[in-house]
Amino acid sequence: MSGEARGNVVAAIAAVVALIVAVSVSMLVGTGPDDAGAQTSTASAEPAVEEVSYPAITAVPVGHHGEYDVQYDDVPPATKEQLDTVRAIIERYPTGADAIAAGYIPATVNLKGIASHYIKSGAIGFTTFDETFDINEPEALLYDGNEPDSPIVGISYLAAGAGAPEGFEGPWDVWHRHDAVCFAGGLVVAEVGGHEGSLIDISAEECAAQSGIMYPINNLSMIHVWMKPGYPSETGVFAHDHSDLT
Repeated sequence: MSGEARGNVVAAIAAVVALIVAVSVSMLVGTGPDDAGAQTSTASAEPAVEEVSYPAITAVPVGHHGEYDVQYDDVPPATKEQLDTVRAIIERYPTGADAIAAGYIPATVNLKGIASHYIKSGAIGFTTFDETFDINEPEALLYDGNEPDSPIVGISYLAAGAGAPEGFEGPWDVWHRHDAVCFAGGLVVAEVGGHEGSLIDISAEECAAQSGIMYPINNLSMIHVWMKPGYPSETGVFAHDHSDLT
């Protein structure tokens, strides 16, 4: 074999070796077209994270105590679970007679917008509440009247202290306060010096004209919850006034 031919063979062998090495390296580092496609396919297979949303997120305060107009279907599951507990309590005491049998006593007249409050110790209960919130033990059951057959319309939680307790999940349970109430004939008949828009506010003179006495309750935070099946409040489950009681 001539020197020129031998040189050509050596060059050919070198070229083949170089090609084999290049292919091997490509397979090891996964830079080939097929590998890149596989990587792209794997990345695109990652499940998308679903963003949880519910209508109450965008709710804004609308009531005269800054309450939110939210309904059961608007709030997240944790709040719904608490409202389910409220509904069960309401179904347990359908009439005033049921409340009385369980130890609740009428403490107010049938107050416009917020109904008659039945409290376990009666009107004196406004002076005995503690600072705790127990969803299973509402301080007041709310009835449309003070008769044995008066129907329940909601419940109310009350708590003493400098501020409202940690109540329902989320910001939508806006608790409120009243400066004072008027006691007359053994029942609360109105609030005195109330907030703008109150349906039950009277003056001190009007309270005295009913032979009533004023009693301060500005240490109490309270909230009404309207969860009676078939009797929703158009202004929301946590509204101060029930839309059908005004």
